[in-house]
Amino acid sequence: MEYEFVKKYLEPKKTGNVILDLNPMSKLNLMFVFGLLPFLIQNYWFGFGMVLVFMAVAKLAGKFQTFFKLYWKVLLLFGVFLFLVKAAFSPGEHVLYQLGGICVTTESIADGLNIVSLVLAFSGAFILFSKTTPMEDLTYSLEKKGVSHVVSFIILSSSQTIKDLGNNAQIIMDSQKARGIETEGNMLQRAKAYIPVMGPLILNAISSTEEKSIAMDARAFSAPVEHTFLSELPEVSKREKIFVGLMDIGFLVVLIWRVTAWVL
Repeated sequence: MEYEFVKKYLEPKKTGNVILDLNPMSKLNLMFVFGLLPFLIQNYWFGFGMVLVFMAVAKLAGKFQTFFKLYWKVLLLFGVFLFLVKAAFSPGEHVLYQLGGICVTTESIADGLNIVSLVLAFSGAFILFSKTTPMEDLTYSLEKKGVSHVVSFIILSSSQTIKDLGNNAQIIMDSQKARGIETEGNMLQRAKAYIPVMGPLILNAISSTEEKSIAMDARAFSAPVEHTFLSELPEVSKREKIFVGLMDIGFLVVLIWRVTAWVL
């Protein structure tokens, strides 16, 4: 048992899943390629097709549940709202429905679908990246690329602080509920329930910051020496480099084609 525990840190960090084991910098590269590609294509069928691709990739990576749990909120809050606004107020010639200042046309519906596909495509790429890439692996890769350890720590600490605040807020809400305080109901009741939460939440955040500062000093974080790492990521394979390179080339080709079309 002890040997297996030690062996885990002697070998490069792997999960056994091809998608999860991609280098964080490769996944960051692909996130921008697939997230920005619909902005160049400007076709909502392509944008919605990318959404299906992201869902399929999340399923293959074993992260579909966590991915879709956040993604459907983006679809509901931003997608539906943007579509309704665009469809109701964008100009067009072929009128389908009109009521006062609201004028739904064939062109406005197409504009609404287009803007929704762009938002969902980029947000899908970003959410998929965040769900398949541990932040500590990303900061490790950034340091290997020459980024300061202070910058990488700020990125990692900011990400972890957001998670900690969410977990602490839920714990405090559960405590309030156990004391008989109403935390559910309409929007007004929920707003009232959140007011008593803010005090303990802010105090916990301040104490957590102090604890992190003490821990950093104890680990000689600011020492002017080369930092060591508890675990290492595997080397980027040639197949992965070729795949990412081909995606970048394809993106550049589409970019040149689109710029040429705009100029001409």
